[in-house]
Amino acid sequence: MKKISPKNTYVLNKLRMWKRQLGYGIDDIFRTILWRNNEIVNHKEIRVVGLKRSGNYAIINWIRKQHYGEVWHLNKIPTERNPYRFLYEHYPKEKLRREATGNFVKKDCLIYSYEDYEIDKIISQRFESKHDIYLGKSATRYDVLILRDPFNLIASRIKKDMMKVRNRSKTIVEIWISYAQEYLHEKQYMKHNKVVINYNKWFTDINYRKQIASELNFEFDDRGINEVMKQGGGSSFDGLNFQGKAVEMNVLKRWEEFVDNPLFCNLLNNQELIEYSEKIFGYIPGTEYLKIHKS
Repeated sequence: MKKISPKNTYVLNKLRMWKRQLGYGIDDIFRTILWRNNEIVNHKEIRVVGLKRSGNYAIINWIRKQHYGEVWHLNKIPTERNPYRFLYEHYPKEKLRREATGNFVKKDCLIYSYEDYEIDKIISQRFESKHDIYLGKSATRYDVLILRDPFNLIASRIKKDMMKVRNRSKTIVEIWISYAQEYLHEKQYMKHNKVVINYNKWFTDINYRKQIASELNFEFDDRGINEVMKQGGGSSFDGLNFQGKAVEMNVLKRWEEFVDNPLFCNLLNNQELIEYSEKIFGYIPGTEYLKIHKS
């Protein structure tokens, strides 16, 4: 049998992808026209937005652990796509196929998360217009934004070699600033019961976690706070070594390892970034040493 060349394999895969996307487009048109189901599918829907290495997995797991019944999490999905279709393409399980075709199982809580995208690409009219045929109707929707201080975030991303964001024309600093503006309500892309989470406070302050539980309308018991998630390889610095005792990790001083790192210091050499950081996280003791390096 004659082997197909790599070039022809690439072309065939592209054709299959275009055919699949065309089929999806036609299906969306028919479902939009014919969709008349006003039945509530998701009792609660939580859309989570965050930058990688911001504690997203830890916080999502904590939220999941404190909900009961049918709780789903759709992880790291692309913008403007049907999340169930996307996941079914990569994990061809029957339950995902069923959801992708609109035969939804009722859920007590549906969580779906985006990482490293610009917020206006996530909160788009195109997605909103297809929300119900993609995910089903929800009784209550929440938009959650997770933000970690830039010193420890950038240190963790350098450690894991994760400096690129989804938009390659943007830097991690530019995307972080845009998230900070949304956090402070200077931008208002998030419309559905917006809840902003300061990762630093969430990690250290039980009363702050109780406040977040109240804002997301669930009964607080703090389950999951000590779990280290395997996704992403666990902590950038400790891996899974602190499983069962996550609150003991030194997550607020990761930046100290990078005080002499030229890339780290160059990225932090941004007055707007520092000003937004201090507005949200306050002054982080010891970081004045970095200012000496930046001058």
